[in-house]
Amino acid sequence: MRSCIKIIFVVLTLGGLPAGAQEALKVIEKLAAADPKPFVIIEGSGEKTKNRAQGVVISSKGHVLSVGHVAWISDDNAFTEKFRISFRGKGENLPKGMAHKHKTLFADRENAAFFEQYYSAKIHKSGGSRFVVGGDLAVFKMEGKGDFPKMEFYSKSKPELALGETLHLCHFTFPHKAADPYFLINPVEIVGVAQTAHGLQYLAKGYYRIGSSGGAILKNGKLIGIQASAYTVNAKGVGEVPLGLISFELVWSDQFKEALDSAAKKEK
Repeated sequence: MRSCIKIIFVVLTLGGLPAGAQEALKVIEKLAAADPKPFVIIEGSGEKTKNRAQGVVISSKGHVLSVGHVAWISDDNAFTEKFRISFRGKGENLPKGMAHKHKTLFADRENAAFFEQYYSAKIHKSGGSRFVVGGDLAVFKMEGKGDFPKMEFYSKSKPELALGETLHLCHFTFPHKAADPYFLINPVEIVGVAQTAHGLQYLAKGYYRIGSSGGAILKNGKLIGIQASAYTVNAKGVGEVPLGLISFELVWSDQFKEALDSAAKKEK
């Protein structure tokens, strides 16, 4: 019996790694390398300033899930109704109807060209509110003709989480630098919960950057959360230390059925 256990253990490990670990890496590697990716930047325009947040496409028709607070322009002390959503990359397989295509030459890459494709978008409202299910979540609809790349939800109904569980945060490292291709999918570990103005959110520790709000959080390569806030550590004389706590909204597909169905009816 003891020798059988040893044989089974050898079969289930690869170079000291648990079985499936290499496959899990391949899943997120494929997402990071995709062009176009299902991960986007949402831009809300005010009178003088703009807000930006990360987002994720949740339907082939162009519905995007992000944080609701991207719609609030603090300098105007008001919400905006002016949005556009962009994909970074060559954009060769994106739907027609983009509002603008931006090209940036990177001098430190021998003037290599990088692109960002923008689509006009509207924010979905339910009962007059921009915020979905009372949380810091919002659904946007891009205007385009054709199928958009999308992410699948991890669960149809509310999933369960556990302390110490490792998830993965997806975010463009420099969302305010047009066409910048740097994109991360990095681990975050669930460590607690936070009571916020938008209700209960989960806490995770790990790497993030200012501007990663709205970023998709994945479990086994599928959408399970949206980053809402970051609790930045500021070291005197150093500035931002991009390692600390984030809070995130747990998401599942049934939460957004009404928003997607309502948007579909308006298009008819």
